Amino acid sequence: MAQTAGPNDQLPDEIGRLASDTTEMGMAVGDMFRSACAGLFMQEPDSARFAMESASWVAQARWMLDQRTRHIIQRYFPVGDDMRRIAELRHAVSEYSRIADLSNHIADWALKLQGQGDALLLRCSPDAPNILTSFISLVYEQMRGVFLVTAARHLEQAQALVARDAEVRAYCDALLARLRYAIEREPFEAFPLQRLVMVATNMREINVSVVAICRAVLPTEQAF
Repeated sequence: MAQTAGPNDQLPDEIGRLASDTTEMGMAVGDMFRSACAGLFMQEPDSARFAMESASWVAQARWMLDQRTRHIIQRYFPVGDDMRRIAELRHAVSEYSRIADLSNHIADWALKLQGQGDALLLRCSPDAPNILTSFISLVYEQMRGVFLVTAARHLEQAQALVARDAEVRAYCDALLARLRYAIEREPFEAFPLQRLVMVATNMREINVSVVAICRAVLPTEQAF
């Protein structure tokens, strides 16, 4: 007689679907960040608006994933590694939602800057535009890398992303130093430069969330 699978036999599939949908949310958030940043260098209001309009989808996705997580816990009463995996994914959903909020702020400032990011940065320092471009590329690489951590609990990838946190911070510090010097030098032109300060700060915080997702899956001795 064929055996019918019990509820707990379905738990791995439920966790797998939860990981897949969480990763899909992360990928959408990554597109938000990329679109938001595009508006910093050229007047692309549609890109910035896409990022801002995506925020409502992300909020809905978070609500649905939170509901799914509660359902899994209430139905299967997971323990041990299964419960830890669910907790990791719940944490990832929270951090992806935070990244979406930060990307939304970047999109808002990009709209206000009207594509003048390069021109403003050149007034700060000849190398400032390249620093920002490299900074954006590195943060986007970090975001793309964390998808594998969410989807497959890839520990080596998580360690590699945590290790690059210092590089991200170095780019941020270099850019902020040039912006703050220019603000002190030209206080009457400080307002648009201050927007770029906020952009840089939010980008750094996006990487903080990426690192938090990675540290949640790593053993304690490897997380720091």
